[in-house]
Amino acid sequence: DDDPKTSKPDKITQLKLLDKTFSFTVDLSKVGCACNLAVYMVSAPARSPSGDGTPFAGRGDYYCDANQVGGQWCNEIDIMEANQFAFHSTLHSAFDHGGKGAGFGGGGPGWNGPRDFTSEQYGPGASCIDTDKTFQVEVAFHVDGAGSLAAMEVTLMQEGHNCPLNFRVADYKGMAEMTTALNAGMTPIVSYWSADDMLWLDGKGGDNRGACDGDSAKKCGDSV
Repeated sequence: DDDPKTSKPDKITQLKLLDKTFSFTVDLSKVGCACNLAVYMVSAPARSPSGDGTPFAGRGDYYCDANQVGGQWCNEIDIMEANQFAFHSTLHSAFDHGGKGAGFGGGGPGWNGPRDFTSEQYGPGASCIDTDKTFQVEVAFHVDGAGSLAAMEVTLMQEGHNCPLNFRVADYKGMAEMTTALNAGMTPIVSYWSADDMLWLDGKGGDNRGACDGDSAKKCGDSV
């Protein structure tokens, strides 16, 4: 419930996905350059900046993330930040704005976003994931022998294509925090937004392998 008048911290959904798999089907056919359809999890409800552990309403709905959007920091796992031309998955401990990610897309002069696959494999009409059509996303939170998070593994699959795209986020400095967060339960969020500076997600990058020359939020629809 994102209505500040009715949001209750003890009613917020929390999924415990450590050593489990989560999957969903997504349609990005209308999500172009400058647009971002995101599926992620945060350690909600936000907790008081005083450190006493009490819920913190922030903007009114107890929201928090690794960018302090709701007025407070917390752990965040981006399962998917994507459009037709890019797909990112990222682990963020509470105060790590950049986090560690994998996938494909983005970049600017002199730097590149992740390059775990190519635009020939993922994109409109691509050979493995044709983003003009629906496809499946599967994320697994693997543990080591001690029961701590070892890796987040993401697999993209599409009916009729026998070449799933698979990538992992491992060896992250914040694995201990991620393990604690997943054990406690994290709140799933779906959001859709646009910006004129989305090139970190879908830009061509220094290697010119990304898709988008420039971003214009005006080209994104109000909903998908």
